[in-house]
Amino acid sequence: MMADNKGNRMSKRRSFFIALLVMTVFGIYALRLFQIQIVEGEAYNELATRKMETKISIAASRGEILDRYLRPIAINTTSNAVLFDYNYFPRGTDDGQQKLQNDIILRLVTLLSEAEETWNDTLPITRKAPYAFEEERDTSIVALKKNLNMADYATAEHCMNALVEAYHLAGYTAEEQRAIAGVRYEMSIRDFTAQNAYVFSSGVSRETMYKIMENNTEYPGVDVQATPVREYVQGDVAAHLIGQVGPIYAEEYEELKEKGYALNDKVGKGGIEAAMEDSLRGATGTRTLVKDAKGNVLEEKETKAPVPGKSVVLTIDTDLQAKVQQILKAKFEELRAKPATKGGKFADNGHDVKSGSVVMLDVSDGGVLVCASWPSFDLATYGENYAELVKDPDKPLFNRALNGAFPFGSTAKPAVALAALTQGIITPSTTVYCGGKYLYYDYANYTPKCMGVHRNINVVTALAKSCNVFFYDTGRLLKIDPINEMFSLFGLCQKTGVEIGESAGFMDSPAYRQAHGRTWAAGDTLQAAIGQTSNVTPIQLATYAMTLANDGVRYKTHLVHSVRSYDGLTDTVVQPEVVSRADVSKEAIDTVRRGMVEVVKSGTASRFFNKGNLPYTLAAKTGTAQIVEGKTDNGIFIAYGPVEKPEVAVAVVMEQGTSAASSEVARQVLDAYFAGKTAGLAPTPPAQLLP
Repeated sequence: MMADNKGNRMSKRRSFFIALLVMTVFGIYALRLFQIQIVEGEAYNELATRKMETKISIAASRGEILDRYLRPIAINTTSNAVLFDYNYFPRGTDDGQQKLQNDIILRLVTLLSEAEETWNDTLPITRKAPYAFEEERDTSIVALKKNLNMADYATAEHCMNALVEAYHLAGYTAEEQRAIAGVRYEMSIRDFTAQNAYVFSSGVSRETMYKIMENNTEYPGVDVQATPVREYVQGDVAAHLIGQVGPIYAEEYEELKEKGYALNDKVGKGGIEAAMEDSLRGATGTRTLVKDAKGNVLEEKETKAPVPGKSVVLTIDTDLQAKVQQILKAKFEELRAKPATKGGKFADNGHDVKSGSVVMLDVSDGGVLVCASWPSFDLATYGENYAELVKDPDKPLFNRALNGAFPFGSTAKPAVALAALTQGIITPSTTVYCGGKYLYYDYANYTPKCMGVHRNINVVTALAKSCNVFFYDTGRLLKIDPINEMFSLFGLCQKTGVEIGESAGFMDSPAYRQAHGRTWAAGDTLQAAIGQTSNVTPIQLATYAMTLANDGVRYKTHLVHSVRSYDGLTDTVVQPEVVSRADVSKEAIDTVRRGMVEVVKSGTASRFFNKGNLPYTLAAKTGTAQIVEGKTDNGIFIAYGPVEKPEVAVAVVMEQGTSAASSEVARQVLDAYFAGKTAGLAPTPPAQLLP
């Protein structure tokens, strides 16, 4: 009985202590709850209801590129783009979140692949194993190794293995690994943040867009939006001049971010698109997202509308440009179709033609009317054909009209004649005997030749017949410095000033030879007098012809006519700029002009120009420039017209294409220009069109 009482007392004591403990715990919780709700309630309530704002960039519509008659060349259209929204896209670092990211990307890649559509992937590694670095991607390869902390000697396989590990891709096939890695790497270098959505693909079809929208639960954080897209209305017309837009590469971003660019923006990648980037890009706007404390989006609002870029009006006539490109293409294909051999030896018929270039300038101000280079490409398909274009042995991406530098042969003779006439070395009546060889120098192995036997010949006839002996002797008396000085005054062997990238060419001289451990021989001056020592570009040749037409006044060559604000008002019109004035006499100019007129009437180009019986008058000079032994010579032609009141100057270069081919092309090009004027097809000059 006593034991029972004792047990009851202990049981009651335990119950008491338990009850006390429970009451104490509840008391503590009550006190803490009181503190949170009453004492600190306002602060916590403020925290729970706090709203945060995130600004997202809105790209501005890019300005248009128009030709001299306001015909569109590059415009903006609306396209469907697939975007990853940072605010909703899974981005955790754990295995589950990594797999979720990879699966979403793989589903999108599969969807677009089946639809034969493309997505953004600039990873410089081939798409299939065995992996190799892509050609012509040196800068991107260096950046990739740097981003992966890889050594310089790391191979594409090494880099791919690092990407597989970094992005948790071990469970996927090799093809899937490469596809996902390409997207993940692109995301990593594109500054994918709350402020910058990641553009997975641009220009997706409506069918693809609907599939993504209908199955949106499979694509968390993926959105489809209408975005501005660059469209090249005439993609194959003046492609080398226009350029294209493309993504900003990580290695470019350090410089561009100082100008307000986001890594997700597009930027001009060559030609006018790059040269006039500051005018074309416009001003970025901003859209503001309002979020709660948990990161949930509560509201979207536009706080600053983007300002469209300015339009750039070019001096180019796209209709004439298209005709000239077709003329070049037809002649190129005609020459390539000729037989390569004749009697077991190389046939000098242009079969091995490498390229063709035509540049036509407005004589009144140096504006470029036509600038054609063949082989060429189409801007509309540039992206999808890039790999093939880079590998093409004909190098269609190379702008020969501005960057191809060649000896200019006998087209140098008008400048040499001007220098000699102005300095009194020769007069219009001076004659030189041509027996087919120049025998002044008694060198056993040096007897420069002429293309004919002209007997006693003056400067006018020497220009018409392109007599080498006459100019050998003139060059010997004149010396090299005055020759090179005249070349410079007429825009040869130096940049013309055109807005996009161009080569300066090359001017040979005794000083240059000495600086490079070589000597200048007397015979080199003779070769300079017939255009065989220095290299010039086709656009320099056209500038030279323009300067001849203007009696020695050289305008800066330019492609941009004006820049117009988005509301249609002209902001800036490019004014003609005189670069140099050659100190040449009127007698010298008139004498050279007579010789150049005779080129098409009775001289080297007469059979191609109907002995001057044309609906327009023309002053011209042909050239045949020797290059490699056993290969066809370069064919060169320069001209301006009408002679009485010059309007246009033209230069044609057929690399390894014969002088005859360049004359034939020039005739067709000039016929196209003057036929348009005769038929009343030439529109009003641009200055009269624009406000």
